[in-house]
Amino acid sequence: MKSIEINVPRNLIQKFYRHPEPYGDGDYVVDLINGMYTDVFYREEGDFITITNDKELISYLKKNQMKPREYFFRNGVFSLRHVADCDNEHIDEWKHISPISVQIDLPENHNLPSQFMFCFYWIEVGKAMIEGNRMTFDVYEKELIHNIDIGVVLDLILEHLKKTDSH
Repeated sequence: MKSIEINVPRNLIQKFYRHPEPYGDGDYVVDLINGMYTDVFYREEGDFITITNDKELISYLKKNQMKPREYFFRNGVFSLRHVADCDNEHIDEWKHISPISVQIDLPENHNLPSQFMFCFYWIEVGKAMIEGNRMTFDVYEKELIHNIDIGVVLDLILEHLKKTDSH
C-alpha cells in the first residue's frame, strides 16, 4: 500500500516524545489514546499529520477526525486556550511534577482568564493561573520546550496585552 498523509487530531494524542532522530520521520513520536503510536509533524493550521501506510492506523484516524481546538491567543508556535475537560488528565499528572514556575505582573486591565493552558506547537506544556494582576506560569512538560521559549511567550503575552490595552 502507498503511504498517505493524514491528520492526527490533538485529542487522539495521549503523550508526546521528542523524535529520537533529529531529522527523522517526524517532529515527534506520539502515543495515541488507543495504544497505537506514530510519528507526527506539526502543522501551522492546527493539529498534526502523519505519513503512513499502516491500514489499521489509517482506518482509526479516518474514523476519529475532529475539529481542531480553539485558542484565544496564538503567535507563531505559541498558543493559549481555556482549560477544558480534556485537560484534567494532564493537570492530574502534573500534580506530581515540579514545574518551571515564573511569576509576572500584568497590566491592571488585562483580559486574560483566571486560568488557561499554554501550548507549544499545539502541545499542552503548562498552565497559567492569575490572581489579581499577578500571573503564575507553570511549565510541566520541560523536555518539550526550552527556557528561552518560555521567556519569549511571556514577552509576547505582555506585548499583546499592551497592544489591546491601548485600543
